[in-house]
Amino acid sequence: MLGYTILCDDVRQEMGGKFSLMGLFESIYANAFPAVHPRFAIVNEWTGGKGEFKVRVRLLAPDREQVISESEAAIVLFSETQRHRDISIRFNTKFAVPGTYWIETLLDDERVSLVPLALQLITDKTVH
Repeated sequence: MLGYTILCDDVRQEMGGKFSLMGLFESIYANAFPAVHPRFAIVNEWTGGKGEFKVRVRLLAPDREQVISESEAAIVLFSETQRHRDISIRFNTKFAVPGTYWIETLLDDERVSLVPLALQLITDKTVH
């Protein structure tokens, strides 16, 4: 089962195996469109299963049809209490227009999550 999906600027693995997530966010702000976001990470945590699985993480355009970027990973869970964090890094992602983009997560080609990512134009009234 997918426990959570987190969007952040960066992920670092510390000594002892702990992960540090920097700059958690739900929205990206840009001065103009099209906009390029230099780097962000998508972190998924899996637990409650046993076996080998194929995970795909896709960034979808506001129409939910066009795939902007995609990553794929194989994960193995040895027990139902084990946790596995899948970290997908995106570089220089181009967003054509403002709107709601979508982070789609598929497990063995079945959608298990669809998380919104708002892309907003910065205006004088924009509050971060």
